[in-house]
Amino acid sequence: MPPSQITVVAPATTANLGPGFDVFGLALKTPHDKVTLTTIPKGVRIDVFGLSADKIPSVPEKNTAGIVANCMIKEFHLNRGIVITIDKGILQGKGLGSSAASAAATAFGLNELFNLHLESKELVHFAAEGETASAGYAHADNVSAAIYGGFIIVRSYSPLEIISLKAPPNLEICVAYPHTETPVHKTEKARSVIPKQVSLEKLVRNVGSAAALASGFAEGDVDLIGSSMSDAVVEPERAALIPGYQKVKDEALKNGAAGVAISGAGPGVIAIVNKRKADSAKIATAMKKAFEFSGFPATAFVTTAGSGVHVLEMK
Repeated sequence: MPPSQITVVAPATTANLGPGFDVFGLALKTPHDKVTLTTIPKGVRIDVFGLSADKIPSVPEKNTAGIVANCMIKEFHLNRGIVITIDKGILQGKGLGSSAASAAATAFGLNELFNLHLESKELVHFAAEGETASAGYAHADNVSAAIYGGFIIVRSYSPLEIISLKAPPNLEICVAYPHTETPVHKTEKARSVIPKQVSLEKLVRNVGSAAALASGFAEGDVDLIGSSMSDAVVEPERAALIPGYQKVKDEALKNGAAGVAISGAGPGVIAIVNKRKADSAKIATAMKKAFEFSGFPATAFVTTAGSGVHVLEMK
């Protein structure tokens, strides 16, 4: 008998890392979503539990996982329906790829459940379509990191080309986010403040930083990665949307972080740490206190780079 149910785990992710807007992504070891796909005669149904469950739409056409399921069922003539049970471990709306995890898990799970033999790049294509539900467009940085694991570069969108690199073993990541209300269509609003035209000077600065950051991952140089997290285009505009961002950044650097950036569309902030030189727990605490100094309760934690989506159970 072919399997009728699969449970997969998909990681949180951080995108951009400063200069790599819509191009760079990094999988985190924690937190993660757990997604169970169960076959039914027809249709797509979504049940959501866990963090932010009451804020996540269960209508398939408005849910990243539902869009992926409908696309793949139609594309491959699966002649079956799916119940998607999402156990959210990634808080929605904090810039940690919550929607991407659900999309990546669904694409990966359907591939395994129906033995479709799709390559990782093809899974990214379907998962990126799911991102239209939350971001308003199909972007691949978070879903690529969730599928491949480690650090990814979206070299091209048309045709889709992904470069995958491992993170250095001495790289740690501090994540901090304020307990602010998440606006409706947050990612779209965060994109709306990005300048439509960029000076040649800023373009050159960002290209140099992005190239150096990618080189840092290729060479396993955490300090180079951190010092290259400089964004002259997007961060200056988005920083205004995050209360206390500059203080959080300053405190992280003062306590030994190699580099700091907004995580995706925010309001989460990431600090890259060389654990051989600095204490990540101390940096995370400093970031949390900086948010609180600005008037907002906050959460902060330490993690490392993680692996991509994987099967937990199939039956």
